Amino acid sequence: MGFPGIQLTNTTIKQNLEDAQTQFKTIKALKEKFNPDAVLYMMDLSVEAEALGLKINKPENESYTVSEHPITNIEELRKLKIPNPLKDGRMPLFVEVTKKMAKEFPDVPKIAYVIGPYTLVGLMTGAENTVINSMMEVEFVHEELNFAVEVIKRYGDALIEAGADALCILEPTATVLSPAMFEEFSGNYVKQLKKYWNYPTILHICGNTTHLIPSMVKTGCDGLSLDSDVSLRDVKFQIPDGVLIIGNLNPVSTVAYGKREQVEKEIRRLIEDMKDKKHFVLSSGCDIPGDADLENIQLMFDVARGRI
Repeated sequence: MGFPGIQLTNTTIKQNLEDAQTQFKTIKALKEKFNPDAVLYMMDLSVEAEALGLKINKPENESYTVSEHPITNIEELRKLKIPNPLKDGRMPLFVEVTKKMAKEFPDVPKIAYVIGPYTLVGLMTGAENTVINSMMEVEFVHEELNFAVEVIKRYGDALIEAGADALCILEPTATVLSPAMFEEFSGNYVKQLKKYWNYPTILHICGNTTHLIPSMVKTGCDGLSLDSDVSLRDVKFQIPDGVLIIGNLNPVSTVAYGKREQVEKEIRRLIEDMKDKKHFVLSSGCDIPGDADLENIQLMFDVARGRI
């Protein structure tokens, strides 16, 4: 719920994504208002790409996006350098926000985001081109993935050093893959990251990942964050006890813009569906728009905590 915090600090998304102090002020305002069970900084899928030198669209009040995808062959890939998380792009900003969260919020887990390997390759080469290359230029894609893993490792190391208690890997581009292709081009690399860090790790993939649940479990991640297109009731027994199931109210039609009665109904239905899973975490299925109704977010906390 990072973006909705701009309503509490009278700031823009861009101001928060460009300045560590502004973003921390917004995260702190969210923490004070809702008292969540964990705190995350703002989701931004462009951070690693920008640190690699890719061009970024930076609107005032929307998520940043990558505007060009210049890596089309191995020669161009080999010109890239692994970014320094303490110096390059806006990586230092998010490292600083993590440090501030670690210092100010000792009572809750602090979770930091990193991009997933297949998604970073998609930003480097273009998502559509990456999917095509996964069938036609397999060696090239694996070269890119090996490079991406090194970028993510180094950034994750810096976030852990800064005080993150867990890392959340954002891998939305992998949602289009078949289970076999997912394991080859995403899951095996996510597994590498989990093994390398040996640290609490959550895997988030947007969209309908019902077909990927067993493969996501194989990554060894400690939690799976599932989008609202997935029926948790239908997939919950495919996920072992002890693995967090995080989700999955619709972040737009329900949480952001839903009518109160419908929002409460959806929350109670989801809690009822998941009552036999000890490690269920009520959440939105993905990030919530900045202009979301804060009363609906409050409702999530109130119902979950038995206040109403």
